[in-house]
Amino acid sequence: MIKNVAIYCRVSTEEQKKFGISVDDQKNSLTEYCKRNKYKIYDYYIDEGVSAGTISKRKEFVRLLKDLDNIDLIIFTKLDRFSRNVRDANNLLVELDKHNTSFKAIDEDDIDTSTADGRFIFNLKVNLAEHERNKDSERINRVNNYKYKVAKTVCSGQKIFGYDIDEGKHLVVNLKEAEQLNELYDYYLKTSSLVKSYTWFKNNVANKSLGTVRNYLTDSKYIGKFITTKNKEVLEDFCPAIIDEDKFYKVQKELKRNIKTTNYKTKRDYIFSGLIICKECGFKMAGGTRGARYDFTKIYKCKHHYVDKVCVNTTSLTEKYIEDYLKENILKIAENNILKAQKKKKITSKNKAAEIKNKMNKLVDLYLNDLIDKDKYNQDYNYLKEELKKEEQATKEEQNINIDNLQKFLKMDFLTIYDTLTDVEKQRLWRSIIDNITIDNNKNITINFL
Repeated sequence: MIKNVAIYCRVSTEEQKKFGISVDDQKNSLTEYCKRNKYKIYDYYIDEGVSAGTISKRKEFVRLLKDLDNIDLIIFTKLDRFSRNVRDANNLLVELDKHNTSFKAIDEDDIDTSTADGRFIFNLKVNLAEHERNKDSERINRVNNYKYKVAKTVCSGQKIFGYDIDEGKHLVVNLKEAEQLNELYDYYLKTSSLVKSYTWFKNNVANKSLGTVRNYLTDSKYIGKFITTKNKEVLEDFCPAIIDEDKFYKVQKELKRNIKTTNYKTKRDYIFSGLIICKECGFKMAGGTRGARYDFTKIYKCKHHYVDKVCVNTTSLTEKYIEDYLKENILKIAENNILKAQKKKKITSKNKAAEIKNKMNKLVDLYLNDLIDKDKYNQDYNYLKEELKKEEQATKEEQNINIDNLQKFLKMDFLTIYDTLTDVEKQRLWRSIIDNITIDNNKNITINFL
């Protein structure tokens, strides 16, 4: 005789909208079934607005599994309420067997794991259900790909800050929000602080979370590009650009540096935090101290050597040593870099990209005038398309020296005011012209400019 029965109900938000499937209907049917069979209901476990894709997202189902010692039978209406995932279903069978618990779908007489035939039918139906779910997913992906790649429309009506959505589901610029986004980008480049930028946005624009503001600073749609979730394909000219590309990539570079300007345990500012790179392993050198608690010396050393023991760099340089080196050598090094950059003659990436586009246009003319066949056209056009893509990517990653920045720096005579600056002000000064400083195991210092 069955003693305790767990009633499980589940419905996804999409099912509620499309088919009107109700949790209450399931609950009433299952309760009546228990009354007819004189089963004792141990508890109700109801997952509302949740997909059957994976168990981990179904909180009530997870709670049910924790109560298995007190449950003899789990009942639900149909198999798709319980599981549509083969691996999860088989794992469930193993777990239920450990607790001598079986389950039954009351609207499907053949789903009853207390019998051998019921188990066979269960496995068969779960495989079919997963197959259908995967086919649905493929169909949805095909539709979405068409919307993104061909129609260049969004797949939902969810508002994206900076844009409105027109009747055809295209993104159109919201002028006020676009201006606010540009102010956000400018503020971040000015402060190099995500937290300060978040606070500014919260106080001056809208009360958003820190994560949301960071998303605003990294969303490629603001430069007109859409990156697909599945294979990270970049779709060009997806929507009107709001942020200038140069500004956008400067922000990405700054965010990537993941600057921590302060050691929060000691509340000390480190002038070169985020700038010092170990030349041996390529990782950032951490700021720390040596000496007494109140009479400390700030130093930089490779964490991968001193903590992880995976780098050969035993160098430990004081902050003052690096400061003195820069004060003594930065002007000469900057002048040499400016001269090298000015003498360097090369075709810019922009001109190279234009040259490739010109070849592509000529190729189209040849094809339209029947001077080349379709196969030759496709072969050469696809090759040029790939070359253009590589060139545009190289343009993004290229880190040419900002000559104007260095020339302004040389004119400011920073040595006359340097020692009067706070550590935070010194940090901003160095970060305005330096991308990173590498230090090798022989204490050789190399300065790489922005």
